[in-house]
Amino acid sequence: MDYIALLIESIKISAYYTIKVSIIVLTTVFIVNYIMNTGIMKKFSDLLSPILKRLKINPLSISSILACFFSPTVGYSILAEGLKENKINEKEIIGTSLANSFPSVLSHTFTFFVPVVIPILGYTGILFVLIRLSVALAKTIIGFIYLSIVSKDYSFEIPNINKMDKKENVKKSFKRTIKFAKRLVPILFFMMTLVIYLSKVGFFDYVERFVQPITNLLNLNPNVGILALTEIINVQAAIVMAGGFLNENILTPKEVLIGLIIGNVLTFSTRYAKHSLPLHVSLFGAKLGTKIVMINAIITLILDIFIIVGLLLI
Repeated sequence: MDYIALLIESIKISAYYTIKVSIIVLTTVFIVNYIMNTGIMKKFSDLLSPILKRLKINPLSISSILACFFSPTVGYSILAEGLKENKINEKEIIGTSLANSFPSVLSHTFTFFVPVVIPILGYTGILFVLIRLSVALAKTIIGFIYLSIVSKDYSFEIPNINKMDKKENVKKSFKRTIKFAKRLVPILFFMMTLVIYLSKVGFFDYVERFVQPITNLLNLNPNVGILALTEIINVQAAIVMAGGFLNENILTPKEVLIGLIIGNVLTFSTRYAKHSLPLHVSLFGAKLGTKIVMINAIITLILDIFIIVGLLLI
């Protein structure tokens, strides 16, 4: 077997794929950032405002939920300020954090899922996005139900949420696209080359022997395990690897979905520890911040497990 020739062929295929996908992804990233940063999500939250105002929940909770459509950080900052001023209690904050799930994920959908996941995974990417949105929506519904039970009646008005400066955000959109390209393109090229090359030399057949006992229990392709483990290391790398598996017919769309969701389950603790915990602790203190993160993480974990079981039974 001529390994050098196979590597050169893999690099050529990967280079063509990287250029083609990068053009689509980076163009979409710029457009989405431009649209997002000119206040479209703010307008969307304004449309929902009259409906949410009719609900018998704390106005600060409503304000936080609306803010999360365009900036989760702003949404949680509103809650932190309200807590300091005794305008919202801890139970309401926990309920609001759950209710914030769908707006926050919807915001992330337009900045990551639409410009990156869907172009790389195609129809499978759309299904993956719908699954993530469904999990977030379920958490939001749980949050609203809990808020309807614990919220008290307050007489103050919802604070205004200022729009971001449009001209400044056009520049930010371009800078974010360039910054994102510096991360994505090398990962895209390297992971695609690796997947194609390893597929051609039979590496995945070799690895199959080691992970087969575990995957056999779930009646899964062993490469599902490889995909899930890759997600632990880097989410973007896992998405690119999933695209490679689909292109090389190594995994089916269903197996890719299962692998990505299993990876999400495996990484949920480290992900929340790296990203959510520092923010929430800084805003709400160690005790309440940790409680908010743990409740959200556990509910997400349970919902993901249900989805995995459902996919396995299909």
